Amino acid sequence: MTTENNMRTPEEQVIRHFKRVRIALMRSPQFMACGPVMMLGNITMDRSVPTACTNGRDEWYNPDFIFQWGDKEAGFIIMHETFHKMCRHMTIYQTLQKLDARRINMATDYWINQRLLDVDPHQEIIAMPMLNGKQVGLRDDKYKDMSVKKIWDMLKDEEQQGGGSGSGGFDDHDWEGASDMPKEEAEKLARDIDQAIRQGQMAAKQAGHGDGGKALGLDELLQPKVDWREQLREFVRETCRASEISTWRRPNRRYLHEDIIMPTMQGETIKELVMAVDASGSMMGKPMQMVMSEVKGLAEQLSISKVHVIYWDGKVEVHEVYDAQSFKDWQSNTKPMGGGGTTPACITTYMRKEGIKPDAVVVLTDGEVCGWGEWDCPVLWAIYNPRNKITAPVGKTIHIEEN
Repeated sequence: MTTENNMRTPEEQVIRHFKRVRIALMRSPQFMACGPVMMLGNITMDRSVPTACTNGRDEWYNPDFIFQWGDKEAGFIIMHETFHKMCRHMTIYQTLQKLDARRINMATDYWINQRLLDVDPHQEIIAMPMLNGKQVGLRDDKYKDMSVKKIWDMLKDEEQQGGGSGSGGFDDHDWEGASDMPKEEAEKLARDIDQAIRQGQMAAKQAGHGDGGKALGLDELLQPKVDWREQLREFVRETCRASEISTWRRPNRRYLHEDIIMPTMQGETIKELVMAVDASGSMMGKPMQMVMSEVKGLAEQLSISKVHVIYWDGKVEVHEVYDAQSFKDWQSNTKPMGGGGTTPACITTYMRKEGIKPDAVVVLTDGEVCGWGEWDCPVLWAIYNPRNKITAPVGKTIHIEEN
Protein backbone atom coordinates (compact mmCIF):
# COMPACT_ATOMS: atom_id res chain seq x y z
CA MET A 1 0.00 0.00 0.00
CA THR A 2 1.36 3.42 -0.97
CA THR A 3 1.39 5.89 1.91
CA GLU A 4 0.92 9.65 1.53
CA ASN A 5 4.54 10.24 2.61
CA ASN A 6 5.89 7.88 -0.05
CA MET A 7 4.00 9.81 -2.74
CA ARG A 8 5.98 12.94 -1.97
CA THR A 9 9.28 13.76 -3.67
CA PRO A 10 12.45 13.81 -1.50
CA GLU A 11 12.45 17.62 -1.66
CA GLU A 12 8.84 17.77 -0.45
CA GLN A 13 9.63 15.38 2.38
CA VAL A 14 12.57 17.56 3.48
CA ILE A 15 10.40 20.69 3.50
CA ARG A 16 7.68 18.87 5.46
CA HIS A 17 10.24 17.63 7.98
CA PHE A 18 11.69 21.15 8.32
CA LYS A 19 8.23 22.65 8.94
CA ARG A 20 7.52 20.01 11.57
CA VAL A 21 10.70 20.93 13.47
CA ARG A 22 9.92 24.65 13.26
CA ILE A 23 6.35 24.17 14.50
CA ALA A 24 7.64 22.18 17.48
CA LEU A 25 10.00 25.05 18.32
CA MET A 26 7.22 27.65 18.07
CA ARG A 27 5.01 25.57 20.38
CA SER A 28 7.71 24.99 22.98
CA PRO A 29 7.71 27.02 26.22
CA GLN A 30 11.37 27.91 25.66
CA PHE A 31 11.01 29.41 22.17
CA MET A 32 7.33 30.26 21.74
CA ALA A 33 8.11 33.97 22.01
CA CYS A 34 10.35 33.70 18.91
CA GLY A 35 7.52 32.39 16.72
CA PRO A 36 6.52 35.65 14.99
CA VAL A 37 10.17 36.46 14.16
CA MET A 38 10.60 32.94 12.74
CA MET A 39 7.74 33.68 10.34
CA LEU A 40 9.46 36.74 8.83
CA GLY A 41 11.25 36.45 5.49
CA ASN A 42 11.60 33.57 3.06
CA ILE A 43 13.11 30.14 3.76
CA THR A 44 14.90 28.26 0.99
CA MET A 45 16.34 24.76 0.92
CA ASP A 46 19.45 25.05 -1.23
CA ARG A 47 22.27 22.53 -1.56
CA SER A 48 24.54 25.23 -3.04
CA VAL A 49 24.63 26.78 0.45
CA PRO A 50 27.32 24.92 2.43
CA THR A 51 25.47 24.97 5.76
CA ALA A 52 22.93 27.62 6.79
CA CYS A 53 22.78 31.36 6.15
CA THR A 54 20.72 34.50 6.77
CA ASN A 55 20.80 38.12 5.61
CA GLY A 56 18.83 39.22 8.66
CA ARG A 57 15.48 38.56 6.99
CA ASP A 58 15.63 35.51 4.70
CA GLU A 59 17.14 32.11 5.53
CA TRP A 60 18.84 29.42 3.45
CA TYR A 61 19.53 25.84 4.56
CA ASN A 62 21.43 22.95 3.04
CA PRO A 63 19.11 20.03 3.88
CA ASP A 64 21.99 17.53 3.85
CA PHE A 65 23.73 19.60 6.51
CA ILE A 66 20.86 20.52 8.82
CA PHE A 67 19.39 17.02 8.97
CA GLN A 68 22.61 15.03 9.32
CA TRP A 69 21.99 14.86 13.08
CA GLY A 70 18.58 14.69 14.76
CA ASP A 71 15.61 17.02 15.08
CA LYS A 72 17.05 18.68 18.18
CA GLU A 73 20.24 19.61 16.34
CA ALA A 74 18.22 20.89 13.37
CA GLY A 75 16.24 22.96 15.86
CA PHE A 76 19.45 24.40 17.28
CA ILE A 77 20.56 25.53 13.81
CA ILE A 78 17.14 27.02 13.06
CA MET A 79 17.16 28.97 16.31
CA HIS A 80 20.73 30.11 15.63
CA GLU A 81 19.59 31.76 12.38
CA THR A 82 16.48 33.12 14.14
CA PHE A 83 18.63 34.81 16.76
CA HIS A 84 20.74 36.50 14.07
CA LYS A 85 17.47 37.92 12.71
CA MET A 86 15.90 38.75 16.05
CA CYS A 87 19.01 40.55 17.32
CA ARG A 88 19.52 42.41 14.00
CA HIS A 89 23.17 41.32 13.91
CA MET A 90 23.46 41.81 10.15
CA THR A 91 22.52 45.49 10.62
CA ILE A 92 23.95 46.50 13.99
CA TYR A 93 27.44 45.13 13.39
CA GLN A 94 27.98 46.22 9.77
CA THR A 95 30.76 48.57 10.92
CA LEU A 96 32.65 45.82 12.78
CA GLN A 97 32.16 43.48 9.83
CA LYS A 98 33.95 45.95 7.58
CA LEU A 99 36.83 46.08 10.06
CA ASP A 100 37.16 42.30 10.55
CA ALA A 101 34.49 40.02 9.08
CA ARG A 102 35.94 36.84 10.54
CA ARG A 103 36.06 38.18 14.09
CA ILE A 104 32.50 39.57 14.15
CA ASN A 105 31.23 36.28 12.68
CA MET A 106 32.89 34.47 15.57
CA ALA A 107 31.69 36.96 18.21
CA THR A 108 28.03 36.78 17.18
CA ASP A 109 28.15 32.98 16.97
CA TYR A 110 29.75 32.63 20.41
CA TRP A 111 27.05 34.91 21.85
CA ILE A 112 24.11 33.15 20.17
CA ASN A 113 25.17 29.60 20.96
CA GLN A 114 25.71 30.41 24.63
CA ARG A 115 22.34 32.17 24.82
CA LEU A 116 20.57 29.18 23.26
CA LEU A 117 22.10 26.79 25.78
CA ASP A 118 21.18 29.18 28.59
CA VAL A 119 17.55 29.11 27.44
CA ASP A 120 17.47 25.30 27.12
CA PRO A 121 20.27 24.12 29.45
CA HIS A 122 19.10 20.51 29.58
CA GLN A 123 18.73 20.42 25.77
CA GLU A 124 15.13 19.27 26.00
CA ILE A 125 14.08 21.00 22.77
CA ILE A 126 17.35 21.80 20.97
CA ALA A 127 20.86 20.36 21.13
CA MET A 128 24.16 21.72 19.89
CA PRO A 129 25.43 19.52 17.05
CA MET A 130 28.31 17.21 17.91
CA LEU A 131 30.77 15.41 15.64
CA ASN A 132 33.20 12.79 16.93
CA GLY A 133 32.55 13.96 20.48
CA LYS A 134 33.27 17.62 19.69
CA GLN A 135 30.73 20.43 19.40
CA VAL A 136 30.05 21.79 15.94
CA GLY A 137 29.93 25.54 16.35
CA LEU A 138 31.52 28.13 18.60
CA ARG A 139 30.89 28.13 22.34
CA ASP A 140 33.14 28.77 25.30
CA ASP A 141 32.23 29.26 28.96
CA LYS A 142 34.65 32.17 29.26
CA TYR A 143 32.34 34.28 27.07
CA LYS A 144 29.25 33.57 29.16
CA ASP A 145 27.19 36.68 30.04
CA MET A 146 29.34 38.87 27.76
CA SER A 147 28.01 41.17 25.06
CA VAL A 148 28.93 40.66 21.41
CA LYS A 149 31.19 43.72 21.54
CA LYS A 150 32.98 42.42 24.65
CA ILE A 151 33.56 39.05 22.95
CA TRP A 152 34.83 40.91 19.85
CA ASP A 153 37.35 42.81 22.01
CA MET A 154 38.50 39.66 23.80
CA LEU A 155 38.99 37.82 20.51
CA LYS A 156 41.23 40.66 19.32
CA ASP A 157 43.29 40.50 22.51
CA GLU A 158 43.63 36.72 22.20
CA GLU A 159 44.76 36.98 18.57
CA GLN A 160 47.38 39.57 19.52
CA GLN A 161 48.63 37.22 22.22
CA GLY A 162 48.86 34.37 19.73
CA GLY A 163 45.87 32.44 21.05
CA GLY A 164 42.39 31.63 19.82
CA SER A 165 41.22 29.92 16.66
CA GLY A 166 39.18 31.15 13.73
CA SER A 167 37.30 27.95 12.91
CA GLY A 168 34.26 26.14 14.22
CA GLY A 169 31.29 28.25 13.08
CA PHE A 170 28.60 26.21 11.35
CA ASP A 171 26.76 28.90 9.38
CA ASP A 172 27.41 31.66 6.88
CA HIS A 173 26.48 35.33 7.33
CA ASP A 174 25.16 37.23 4.32
CA TRP A 175 26.50 40.67 5.24
CA GLU A 176 26.52 41.76 1.62
CA GLY A 177 22.89 40.84 1.16
CA ALA A 178 21.98 42.78 4.31
CA SER A 179 23.90 45.90 3.26
CA ASP A 180 22.43 45.74 -0.28
CA MET A 181 18.88 45.76 1.07
CA PRO A 182 17.17 49.02 -0.03
CA LYS A 183 16.78 51.56 2.76
CA GLU A 184 12.98 51.33 2.74
CA GLU A 185 13.10 47.53 3.04
CA ALA A 186 15.69 47.68 5.84
CA GLU A 187 13.58 50.17 7.79
CA LYS A 188 10.46 48.05 7.31
CA LEU A 189 12.36 44.95 8.45
CA ALA A 190 13.44 46.73 11.65
CA ARG A 191 9.82 47.67 12.36
CA ASP A 192 8.60 44.18 11.52
CA ILE A 193 11.13 42.54 13.85
CA ASP A 194 10.22 44.93 16.67
CA GLN A 195 6.52 44.19 16.20
CA ALA A 196 7.14 40.44 15.92
CA ILE A 197 9.10 40.41 19.19
CA ARG A 198 6.23 42.19 20.97
CA GLN A 199 3.69 39.79 19.47
CA GLY A 200 5.83 36.86 20.57
CA GLN A 201 6.05 38.14 24.11
CA MET A 202 2.30 38.58 24.28
CA ALA A 203 1.61 35.10 22.87
CA ALA A 204 4.03 33.50 25.33
CA LYS A 205 2.44 35.31 28.28
CA GLN A 206 -1.08 34.36 27.18
CA ALA A 207 0.06 30.73 26.99
CA GLY A 208 1.54 31.01 30.48
CA HIS A 209 5.13 31.04 29.28
CA GLY A 210 6.08 34.63 30.03
CA ASP A 211 9.36 33.54 31.58
CA GLY A 212 10.43 32.02 28.26
CA GLY A 213 10.49 35.42 26.64
CA LYS A 214 12.38 36.83 29.61
CA ALA A 215 15.06 34.14 29.38
CA LEU A 216 15.49 34.95 25.70
CA GLY A 217 16.35 38.56 26.58
CA LEU A 218 13.55 40.01 24.45
CA ASP A 219 13.03 43.01 26.75
CA GLU A 220 16.62 44.00 26.08
CA LEU A 221 16.10 43.68 22.31
CA LEU A 222 13.14 46.06 22.46
CA GLN A 223 15.22 48.83 24.04
CA PRO A 224 16.09 51.47 21.43
CA LYS A 225 19.70 51.01 20.38
CA VAL A 226 21.69 53.10 17.95
CA ASP A 227 24.69 51.99 15.98
CA TRP A 228 26.08 55.36 16.88
CA ARG A 229 29.52 54.75 15.36
CA GLU A 230 27.95 54.30 11.94
CA GLN A 231 25.70 57.32 12.52
CA LEU A 232 28.66 59.44 13.52
CA ARG A 233 30.54 58.48 10.39
CA GLU A 234 27.41 59.03 8.31
CA PHE A 235 26.95 62.47 9.88
CA VAL A 236 30.51 63.40 9.00
CA ARG A 237 30.09 62.10 5.46
CA GLU A 238 26.83 64.00 4.96
CA THR A 239 27.72 67.30 6.54
CA CYS A 240 31.32 67.41 5.41
CA ARG A 241 30.68 66.14 1.89
CA ALA A 242 32.38 68.71 -0.27
CA SER A 243 30.64 70.13 -3.30
CA GLU A 244 31.91 68.83 -6.59
CA ILE A 245 34.20 71.00 -8.66
CA SER A 246 35.20 70.73 -12.30
CA THR A 247 38.71 69.66 -13.21
CA TRP A 248 40.43 69.33 -16.59
CA ARG A 249 43.11 67.07 -15.11
CA ARG A 250 41.16 63.97 -16.13
CA PRO A 251 38.88 64.22 -19.21
CA ASN A 252 35.37 62.86 -18.96
CA ARG A 253 35.38 59.46 -20.69
CA ARG A 254 31.72 59.66 -21.65
CA TYR A 255 32.47 62.16 -24.39
CA LEU A 256 35.87 60.97 -25.69
CA HIS A 257 34.36 58.74 -28.38
CA GLU A 258 32.79 61.90 -29.90
CA ASP A 259 36.14 63.72 -29.88
CA ILE A 260 34.73 66.08 -27.24
CA ILE A 261 36.87 66.90 -24.21
CA MET A 262 34.82 67.76 -21.13
CA PRO A 263 35.93 68.17 -17.50
CA THR A 264 35.16 65.58 -14.84
CA MET A 265 33.55 66.42 -11.49
CA GLN A 266 35.88 65.94 -8.56
CA GLY A 267 34.83 66.13 -4.93
CA GLU A 268 37.13 67.83 -2.46
CA THR A 269 38.17 65.88 0.64
CA ILE A 270 36.90 66.63 4.16
CA LYS A 271 39.04 69.49 5.35
CA GLU A 272 38.36 70.38 8.94
CA LEU A 273 36.60 68.84 11.95
CA VAL A 274 36.37 69.84 15.62
CA MET A 275 36.16 67.10 18.25
CA ALA A 276 35.02 68.87 21.43
CA VAL A 277 35.44 66.59 24.46
CA ASP A 278 33.57 67.44 27.66
CA ALA A 279 36.19 67.48 30.45
CA SER A 280 33.91 68.75 33.23
CA GLY A 281 33.74 67.25 36.70
CA SER A 282 30.71 65.06 35.89
CA MET A 283 32.70 63.39 33.12
CA MET A 284 35.48 62.08 35.32
CA GLY A 285 35.80 58.31 35.52
CA LYS A 286 33.88 55.96 33.25
CA PRO A 287 32.13 58.68 31.15
CA MET A 288 35.50 60.10 30.16
CA GLN A 289 36.85 56.62 29.40
CA MET A 290 33.86 55.96 27.14
CA VAL A 291 34.12 59.13 25.08
CA MET A 292 37.93 58.94 24.87
CA SER A 293 37.71 55.41 23.47
CA GLU A 294 35.29 56.65 20.84
CA VAL A 295 37.56 59.50 19.76
CA LYS A 296 40.15 56.76 19.27
CA GLY A 297 37.68 54.79 17.18
CA LEU A 298 36.92 57.83 15.05
CA ALA A 299 40.63 58.43 14.53
CA GLU A 300 41.04 54.87 13.25
CA GLN A 301 38.03 54.97 10.97
CA LEU A 302 38.08 58.41 9.33
CA SER A 303 40.69 60.34 7.40
CA ILE A 304 40.28 64.11 7.76
CA SER A 305 42.75 66.76 6.65
CA LYS A 306 42.67 68.80 9.88
CA VAL A 307 41.25 67.81 13.27
CA HIS A 308 40.95 70.12 16.28
CA VAL A 309 40.64 68.27 19.60
CA ILE A 310 39.25 70.66 22.20
CA TYR A 311 38.83 69.83 25.90
CA TRP A 312 36.29 72.08 27.58
CA ASP A 313 34.37 72.53 30.81
CA GLY A 314 33.33 76.08 31.76
CA LYS A 315 35.92 77.27 29.22
CA VAL A 316 38.24 75.75 26.66
CA GLU A 317 41.11 74.18 28.61
CA VAL A 318 43.15 72.51 25.85
CA HIS A 319 43.28 72.89 22.06
CA GLU A 320 45.25 70.34 20.02
CA VAL A 321 45.55 70.24 16.23
CA TYR A 322 46.21 67.08 14.18
CA ASP A 323 46.44 66.20 10.52
CA ALA A 324 45.06 62.97 9.03
CA GLN A 325 48.20 60.99 9.87
CA SER A 326 49.01 62.36 13.33
CA PHE A 327 45.37 61.99 14.42
CA LYS A 328 45.76 58.21 14.22
CA ASP A 329 48.29 58.48 17.10
CA TRP A 330 46.08 60.94 18.93
CA GLN A 331 45.72 58.89 22.11
CA SER A 332 49.47 58.73 22.70
CA ASN A 333 49.93 62.50 22.42
CA THR A 334 46.80 64.08 23.83
CA LYS A 335 46.84 65.91 27.18
CA PRO A 336 43.29 66.33 28.51
CA MET A 337 42.58 68.91 31.21
CA GLY A 338 39.41 70.12 32.91
CA GLY A 339 37.22 69.47 35.92
CA GLY A 340 35.10 72.62 36.13
CA GLY A 341 31.58 73.47 34.98
CA THR A 342 29.88 72.45 31.74
CA THR A 343 29.15 75.25 29.28
CA PRO A 344 29.10 74.25 25.59
CA ALA A 345 28.79 77.91 24.56
CA CYS A 346 32.48 78.28 25.40
CA ILE A 347 33.29 76.10 22.36
CA THR A 348 31.66 78.42 19.83
CA THR A 349 33.05 81.51 21.58
CA TYR A 350 36.56 80.07 21.36
CA MET A 351 36.14 78.98 17.74
CA ARG A 352 35.03 82.46 16.67
CA LYS A 353 37.88 84.08 18.60
CA GLU A 354 40.49 81.76 17.04
CA GLY A 355 38.99 81.91 13.56
CA ILE A 356 38.25 78.17 13.47
CA LYS A 357 35.69 77.45 10.75
CA PRO A 358 35.24 73.66 10.57
CA ASP A 359 32.99 71.68 8.27
CA ALA A 360 31.37 70.23 11.41
CA VAL A 361 31.73 69.84 15.18
CA VAL A 362 31.30 66.61 17.16
CA VAL A 363 30.69 67.25 20.87
CA LEU A 364 31.26 64.26 23.17
CA THR A 365 29.54 64.82 26.51
CA ASP A 366 27.21 63.39 29.16
CA GLY A 367 24.62 66.04 28.27
CA GLU A 368 24.57 67.51 31.80
CA VAL A 369 25.21 71.02 30.49
CA CYS A 370 24.39 74.66 31.11
CA GLY A 371 22.83 75.71 27.81
CA TRP A 372 23.64 74.31 24.37
CA GLY A 373 25.18 77.32 22.61
CA GLU A 374 24.55 78.85 19.19
CA TRP A 375 26.31 77.18 16.27
CA ASP A 376 27.46 78.48 12.89
CA CYS A 377 28.14 74.97 11.52
CA PRO A 378 26.61 71.47 11.75
CA VAL A 379 26.97 69.98 15.24
CA LEU A 380 26.59 66.38 16.37
CA TRP A 381 26.14 65.62 20.07
CA ALA A 382 27.45 62.16 21.02
CA ILE A 383 26.03 61.74 24.52
CA TYR A 384 27.01 59.04 27.00
CA ASN A 385 24.64 59.05 29.97
CA PRO A 386 23.34 55.69 31.29
CA ARG A 387 21.01 57.50 33.71
CA ASN A 388 19.21 59.93 31.41
CA LYS A 389 18.39 59.93 27.70
CA ILE A 390 19.23 63.55 26.94
CA THR A 391 18.63 65.03 23.50
CA ALA A 392 20.15 68.35 22.49
CA PRO A 393 17.69 70.99 21.21
CA VAL A 394 20.15 72.01 18.49
CA GLY A 395 21.97 69.88 15.92
CA LYS A 396 21.75 66.07 15.86
CA THR A 397 22.00 63.78 18.90
CA ILE A 398 23.18 60.18 19.07
CA HIS A 399 23.56 58.19 22.27
CA ILE A 400 26.73 56.29 23.08
CA GLU A 401 25.75 52.95 24.53
CA GLU A 402 27.75 50.07 25.91
CA ASN A 403 27.40 47.07 23.58
